[in-house]
Amino acid sequence: MAIVCYHEQKQSWVVGYLETVNADGSAVYGRGTLTANLGVERVVEPPRNRVAALDCYGKSLEQLRATGRLVELRPGQ
Repeated sequence: MAIVCYHEQKQSWVVGYLETVNADGSAVYGRGTLTANLGVERVVEPPRNRVAALDCYGKSLEQLRATGRLVELRPGQ
């Protein structure tokens, strides 16, 4: 899976791909400048060490899916 976020200041889109799923159900999405942690409550957690510049922080997977910003990738696509 991948999440698509918008960076307001840079006026650009960023894609983070699912990298790790932990035993407790939390996950890490990342690529380039995007690193997003998904908590066990299935909400993208804002970064703790910098300003949350991307619009997907604080949103649930369900909210991202409803707006077309959660992309499920399948082999061969």
